[in-house]
Amino acid sequence: MFVEVVSPLTWSGYASRSVELGWRDALCRMGVFTPDEFKPVGECEVVGCFGGYVYLNVSLSRVLGVRMPGMSIEAIDRSFFGDYPNVPPYRPDPRDENPERARAAGEWLRSLFTTTELPELAEDEARLDQLVNSRPDLSLLSNAELLARFRELRADHRYFFAKHIYMTYCSNVVAAVVAQITAAAQAPEMAAKVTTALDIPSARQSFEMWDLSRVVARSAVLMREFDAGVDGLLERLLDSPEGDAKQFLARWAEFIDRWGFLGASIWEFRSATYASDPRVPLRMLDRARQAPDTAAPRERSTVLCAKRDKAIREIAARLSGDAEARGRFLGAAQAAEVFLPAREQTKLNCTRMTEEIRASLRELGGRFVNRGVLVAWEQLLLLLDDEVDGFLDDPGRYGEKIADRQAGLELLKSKWPPFVFEGEPPPLAAFEDHVKEPRPAVTSGEQLIGVPVSQGVHTGPARVIASLDDDSDLEPGEVIVAVTTDSSWGPLFLAAGAVVCQTGAVISHAAIVARELGIPAVVSVPDCAERIKNGTVVTVDGSTGRVTVA
Repeated sequence: MFVEVVSPLTWSGYASRSVELGWRDALCRMGVFTPDEFKPVGECEVVGCFGGYVYLNVSLSRVLGVRMPGMSIEAIDRSFFGDYPNVPPYRPDPRDENPERARAAGEWLRSLFTTTELPELAEDEARLDQLVNSRPDLSLLSNAELLARFRELRADHRYFFAKHIYMTYCSNVVAAVVAQITAAAQAPEMAAKVTTALDIPSARQSFEMWDLSRVVARSAVLMREFDAGVDGLLERLLDSPEGDAKQFLARWAEFIDRWGFLGASIWEFRSATYASDPRVPLRMLDRARQAPDTAAPRERSTVLCAKRDKAIREIAARLSGDAEARGRFLGAAQAAEVFLPAREQTKLNCTRMTEEIRASLRELGGRFVNRGVLVAWEQLLLLLDDEVDGFLDDPGRYGEKIADRQAGLELLKSKWPPFVFEGEPPPLAAFEDHVKEPRPAVTSGEQLIGVPVSQGVHTGPARVIASLDDDSDLEPGEVIVAVTTDSSWGPLFLAAGAVVCQTGAVISHAAIVARELGIPAVVSVPDCAERIKNGTVVTVDGSTGRVTVA
């Protein structure tokens, strides 16, 4: 869930009181579980934190494979792990079988394939808009009031988080059914086409970034300023008398107003955002401005939409002799148009919700920076939820604890946690160091195999990107290679020729946005971010899942 070390306050303030309960709400809404099947409120069972990283209890999700008609453990595992090796096998538990829950799950499953719209999404956006627009002037709140607001927002966070998890499960099931039926129709490569060009909300920022990149590319003034580097860019443009500079700044302000809540992490409160650190989106814009006009994503989207319609007709024709399978496929294709965009919309809602919570902490922590107590506002997040009240009363008592935890955080960030484990969590000593003996680099002619999630073939030099916090030198046409990506990475895809990720599955962010932007993508490629080096020329085949080294 988190792609980085979680801060103590993020975890202790929201894990058991929001994330855990929201996930349970989603599972119960599906009918697969009832509330009494979970541990008492306050005890985490769906999520856990080990070695500073948040883990999901996939055993609970595997129960879906047992209780849901037509679903399997293998399908559930594939949605979480892709083709990741060494996943512990399912171990049956007598509690997993539950005929009553199976019937309820079957009713929920059938409802997915008859759903043509989700009016609740518009209601949720209105609710979130109201919450954000009614934010009080935080500078006028007392320290205690800021802390109280941080805690009061748990109920809203639980609501939006539960909706996102629910839509994620809906999307997983729909995508799995599409994959199963296209494979049965001897056309597994068409599954990606059926889930392409769906007007995904999280891809809209990429389209807007593309429009901004064309504003820059067509102005000698702006190109010159970008050539001088993104550090200090906005200040230089503010001082510029040129009309192009003023036009760009107006457009930029609109972009940040709409998308400033995005950041390197959706869930972590200490994460910087586009608004708080504009260098991140400016660096992506700097990459996109260098792409040729022929890379325009809207033109590719139009072509992809036509290919999607053609693929649906072709699969339906292949199933003409099996009315039941044909009807199920058409229902799944229709459901994909509903639930995959819904999944991304609810994820954006969660991102906005996280920023709303973060705003109170940023204000509160900033006050202690001004007093010389903290070096950065984010250090407030090194405290546990039950320690913050004491810190407000007597911050001096917590100086040593904050320093120790800062050192601990840096140590954890230097480690690779195991992707999956069974039983007792491994000790920190078992975590691999980031700086270690490197895995052998790929060799000419070698093929790495992953999960194909976005069709097309592209050959280009690899560009390994660890984080958006890094100043990437991605050149147009290069292949992004990463451990994982998230919503805020979308604009970086504009300049890329293809995407390869070490983790992920069919409905992971990299897969969904790559399909929307029309670039090949392969995910769940073991060790790709370690073995593929910058500049290595690779061919990415988004239909077969093969990444071939030149």
